[in-house]
Amino acid sequence: MGRLRRLEISNMALDTEKKCELLAEKIAGLIGEGIRISPDTLHFIDSTFANPSPQELAAILADEPDCERDVLVELIFFPDESIQVNLEDLLENLNMEKNEETRLRELLLGKELYTAIHFPDSRQPLKLKMPHSAADQFISRLNITKRLDRTLIDAIHKNVSENAQNQVKVKLRNARKTPTGYLSDFLSVFFEKMNTTDPELLECLELILDILADISDNRDIFSSLMTRKRFYFKSLQKVEKFKEKLKTNNMETLILQGQRVPYINKSDATRKIVLIDKISLSVFGRTDCLQKDCNGVIIKFS
Repeated sequence: MGRLRRLEISNMALDTEKKCELLAEKIAGLIGEGIRISPDTLHFIDSTFANPSPQELAAILADEPDCERDVLVELIFFPDESIQVNLEDLLENLNMEKNEETRLRELLLGKELYTAIHFPDSRQPLKLKMPHSAADQFISRLNITKRLDRTLIDAIHKNVSENAQNQVKVKLRNARKTPTGYLSDFLSVFFEKMNTTDPELLECLELILDILADISDNRDIFSSLMTRKRFYFKSLQKVEKFKEKLKTNNMETLILQGQRVPYINKSDATRKIVLIDKISLSVFGRTDCLQKDCNGVIIKFS
């Protein structure tokens, strides 16, 4: 949506019916453009339904008594961030109320919603009518009534590149804990202080939102960051120690001895430690150093 159109909408006093009509029209248009499923969703489909062809998949989706069909519908028709990014400008200006969701649902469910499922492999797109149950779930997951603090929006507009602004807002809209008060203040400083690329900013934001969702009421965000950093660090230490034991024992022996096989994505944990340091140094100007434990196991960071 262009800036002129956003200004027109923001300056209009829209009643509930007009707001819902505008949003229903936009959502229906995005659904009509098609839905792209992820490789993970395709893997679930193939492993659960034995690599179905588009025609076989259409038959599965039409079989309402099949309990596995419900899970499949939920996965396929889950609005991803690319869809939400295209809705964000409109949602920000409409300021939808909770009681307006019912009317939006009525308008959307009253439409014949046709879409095309696009696969990440060579399979041809599957054109079909979107089930009513899927449309209802689709609306619920858009979080259309969530609103961001005005100060936080201003910080995003001032400090985040225009290309990434809507992606940032969508991640905040989808956050488990809506940032308000001191959390909103922290994120405003985060956007101001972080000097990095758009992809890394989004990566840092995902991580910090996950940490903030679990934060206690003591408001000590730095301590929460360091607690998560120590968790990743200790998990990596366990992996390194287990690898050392495997040099003198086989896996079966260690399991019989009651040793637990540590499971963690080493590259992911290492990357998150690096990001936590970047966030902490940018916002607080400091971080805790955790390079070596008392047993001499060293974790190297790139």
